[in-house]
Amino acid sequence: MPRLSLPPELERFREKLEPTVKPVIRIQTKPQATAWHQSKFGGLPYLPKGTELPKDASGAAMRLLAQINFEELPLVLEDLPEKGILQFFLSPDADGMGLDFDDQTNQSNFRMVFYEEPVSADGLVTDFSFLEEPKEDDFPPYKESALSFIVDQDAVSNTDRTFEAIFKGIDYEEVVKVEGNQSIIFWQMYAEHFSGEGHKIGGYPFFAQVDFRGNEQYADYDVLLLQVDTDEEAGMTWGDTGVGNFFISKENLKKRKFSDVVYNWDCY
Repeated sequence: MPRLSLPPELERFREKLEPTVKPVIRIQTKPQATAWHQSKFGGLPYLPKGTELPKDASGAAMRLLAQINFEELPLVLEDLPEKGILQFFLSPDADGMGLDFDDQTNQSNFRMVFYEEPVSADGLVTDFSFLEEPKEDDFPPYKESALSFIVDQDAVSNTDRTFEAIFKGIDYEEVVKVEGNQSIIFWQMYAEHFSGEGHKIGGYPFFAQVDFRGNEQYADYDVLLLQVDTDEEAGMTWGDTGVGNFFISKENLKKRKFSDVVYNWDCY
């Protein structure tokens, strides 16, 4: 893995940061129509004939948030499937965009679906005329985007639950740079370079508020399965410039147990 790139003002923290570095797959979006098997945000899902779309607690069909075809991903993250299609569905009608704040693993209004052995295109449902078109700002996303993937590296983000322990004793208000009449403190400089923002698989998460995994109930969900950030070009919004993310435990990822995933979104 290449040496971590740091601004001069953070160079003295290299010994703390280098051990936190891990690979990440960054996701780029391009609004366009996609093929059935293709990785995508929004649009219509891969759906084998004889299979129904997931339904929410009210019995209404859920909408596709994201679809990841693992054969399109670079092989850099431990325990990810090398093939298969993983889908992330949300209820377009449920309060909180499908999030159960009391139990964030409750898939009543969001759903994970994994097809380990995808079938060819002639075995798929292609008529989705029964679905209403998503409306702007009504569902993330209201557009369809193709995805491409780039291998990169992440150091611990400033909102990750491990950040405070790593930087224990550091004065977050310490001025590390002065530009004209403006003083830039450590926290601002760190957030500028290691916020954890963006669409990604693996690496460290970004939270607009706090890392909810400080709650013992969710402490074991240590793998960032997918992060979907606000992206206006891709028609993706989470409240007021927020972010959505999904976590799974390392053990469940190995078992392909996607029925036990934590979903979270928050905004400013």
